[in-house]
Formats: sequence, structure tokens, C-alpha cells
Amino acid sequence: MVRVLRRSCRWRGGAKNLLDILTLLLLVVTIFFLQASDLRCSCSAVAAVEAKRDSQFVELSVKSRVGPAEKQLAAAHEKEEQVRSSSSSSSSAEQQKNWPSFREAPAFRNGNQCPYVNRTRIVSDTDQQRMCDSSSVHIAMTLDVAYLRGSMAAVFSILKHSSCPENVIFHFLAGDRDAELHSLIFSTFPFLRFKVYHFDEELVKSRISPAVRLALEHPLNYARSYLADILEPCVERVIYLDSDLIVVDDIVKLWRTRLGSGSTIGAPEYCHTNFTKYFTDSFWSNKAFTKVFDHGRKQQQQQQQKKKRKLCYFNTGVMVMNLVKWREQNYRSKIESWMERQKESRIYELGSLPPFLLLFAGDVEPIDHRWNQHGLGGDNLEGRCRALHPGPVSLLHWSGKGKPWIRLDARNPCPVDHLWAPYDLVLQCSTSVSSSSSYASWCLLLLLLLLQEGVTGILFYFILFKFPIFF
Repeated sequence: MVRVLRRSCRWRGGAKNLLDILTLLLLVVTIFFLQASDLRCSCSAVAAVEAKRDSQFVELSVKSRVGPAEKQLAAAHEKEEQVRSSSSSSSSAEQQKNWPSFREAPAFRNGNQCPYVNRTRIVSDTDQQRMCDSSSVHIAMTLDVAYLRGSMAAVFSILKHSSCPENVIFHFLAGDRDAELHSLIFSTFPFLRFKVYHFDEELVKSRISPAVRLALEHPLNYARSYLADILEPCVERVIYLDSDLIVVDDIVKLWRTRLGSGSTIGAPEYCHTNFTKYFTDSFWSNKAFTKVFDHGRKQQQQQQQKKKRKLCYFNTGVMVMNLVKWREQNYRSKIESWMERQKESRIYELGSLPPFLLLFAGDVEPIDHRWNQHGLGGDNLEGRCRALHPGPVSLLHWSGKGKPWIRLDARNPCPVDHLWAPYDLVLQCSTSVSSSSSYASWCLLLLLLLLQEGVTGILFYFILFKFPIFF
């Protein structure tokens, strides 16, 4: 560029050379900023499809509550099926075209204080010895194409803050494209100990009922109920994590949570929340349903005679699960039973969460709230910004409609979304400049050149930019 400018100055000569150079630099900077202001990432198309589906379903849900219940409910169900059929084909095509690309994460190694672990990568079902290592920390997550960006950030955050990252084994559940997802995980984390399991979505599709938000109806949301059957029998305990979170503390601290003799799962409890809102009026008016909580109350009184606890809400996006007790009590079939009742009576509207509340509320081993700062994604309808709860933080969870990568791509982030951004491993997406901004930038270019140089100057600079080889 400097050489071209020098030649330009010699050709043009006179006192205007310095002004010409300044004008040229001003034009280049102007074009750069005008075009950069309109860059958009094409890889957010999958998230846009999900958002569109959610907004369509919310509109249908609101309309279904107006007028005679029977007619409106039938009409809503019919429209829901139309939304699903149309959106599933479009989202599938978008996902195929917009598979995210991620940069390779740095390697995280154990320190000298960590127990010995076989660092060989788990590559087949026969690697039972490495999978069943007693010194390993087992983490289970789902792999949904629409949430891959969140899953990668979650894994990266766990490894970055773990004192013994090579002792962590990840169990990923995928509904389809298992081989491609395995390759993607390996290319992003070549050193990671992990395994991808196929989750048969047909196990739950016929049992899923409409929820308040369409994304809550995805079959992978119910995969956590089948972990005890899918993972190896030697895996006796697992931490289940959602894909829309990051961990900013050593995951071993959560792994060491002691589950009491009467607890199958451990999770942060929120006893100030109105527990009744998670179920419909038809549920609370039916004593055959409400008596399910009597067992929890009796067990609480027996275990805590000095301090009586009430039924408390807990978020299923972060759980420490005792898979031995889960298998012994056959909780999978109990959850399926509640899903069948939901199909008949519609006793709740929040997808896979209420069956866990029905089975475990009152019997959960309480974990410090720092391990699930949830709700950062707002509510399930609008996804408005929310601030962090007061107190220490070990895990940030964007439960709700709003997701940090979507809001960051839309350039409308919430303050807490900037805490997620450093863990984003997605590569720079292909960008495009809209025709309107491009047209505006070139109009400004021509106007400035016309004022400064006239028609001859415009022709000169056009040749300079278009055919620099001649200079």
C-alpha cells in the first residue's frame, strides 16, 4: 500500500499529495467500518430455527387457552403438529448446512497430586478397564446439534478448571449422527477421555406431551432418565450436566458430594420457589396424584426429626446421580409411568422436569447453590436478561429460553453472557455483507472522491483499487 501511495504521489505531484493520501486512508477506514458493522455469522441459523419454532409454539399455546377448552385444545394440537412437521424439515436442512466448526482446545494434563489414570483414549466398548477406573470422574451430557456450541464450551470450562482433567470421563448421548459427533469431539479435544452413546429417541417419542416451550419436547431432554441403562454397569455414579452451562470451579468438588442413604440424586434445592406452579390445577385437585408426595414427607420426618423440611424445587440440569440405587428402584419405569399419566390428564407443562419432582422432591441431597446459578437464560417464554444471584459461583447455567451464543451472535447480549464468551470454541463463521450496507458504503466513497478529486479522481482511484497490479 505504501509503495502504491508513493508512486501515486509522484504521478499526481503538487501540494495536494498529502491531502490525497489522507483522503484515501479515510476512505479505506470508512469502508472497513461500514462493512464490518453488518457482518453476521451464518452458523447461528440453527439457533434461529429453534427460536422461530419456539415463538410459533408460544403463540399457539396462548391461543389455545382462549375460548371453549375442548375445541381450542384440539385446534392447538393440530397446529402443533403442523409446526413440528414444517419446522423439522427446515431445521434438518439448516443443521446439515450449518454444522459448527470448532478450534482445537489446548491439552490439559494432570498434576503430580492426581491419582494414576490410564491415559489411553477410550475407543471401543471393550475398554471396560479404563471406563471403570475407580479414580475417574464421570460426567454425562447430551449432544444436540442446536446446542453443540454450548456443549463444547461446557466441556472446555470443566477441563480448564479441573485439578485432574485427565481423570474426567465424558459420556455423551446422541440421537443421531453418532459417528460424526464422535469425530467432532475428537478433533476439538484430541486428548479427551470420552464415549458417544446412541440414544434411541423412539423410547420416548410416543410418551412426550406438549410443553410450554417446543425445545423442551426434544427427546434428548429425557435421555437423563435412561443413563443407568445406557452407561456401563460399572459406572455407579455420574454427574449429569446440561449443555447451556459453564463450570468455573474444580468439578471434583461436586463429584465428592456425599449422597445420604435415602437419596438417589443430589442437587441444589430452592425451597423459596412456589412448588405448586410446576403442576396444573387438575393435578392438585386429584388426591390420587398428590399423595405421591406423602412418602417424601414421611421420610423427611424420620431422617430429620429436629428440623422439618418442606418439598423443594430443584433443577435437573445439574445432578449427582447414584446409578446403583436408580437401577435397584427402577426409576426409569416410574418416570415413564408419569409420562403416560401426563398424556392422559395433562398434569404439568414443563417437559422432563416434573417427573423428577414427583419422584424425588423431598428426598434430594441438598448441594450448595453455588453449583447451579440457574435461570440466566430468563423464563421459558421471553428469555429476558437476569443477573447472578448473590453469593459464590461455581457453575453458571443459562436455563430458560435465552442462550448466550444466540444473544452474542445477535449482538444483543445480556451482561452475564460475556462470562460465557471466553469458553466459546467455535471458529469464525463465514460472513456476508448485506447489499444495503455495501451500497451505502460505496455511495459515501463516491461522494467523498467527487468532492475531493472530481470525476478524474474517481476514475483514478477506481483503477487504483480495481487494478493495483498496474501500479
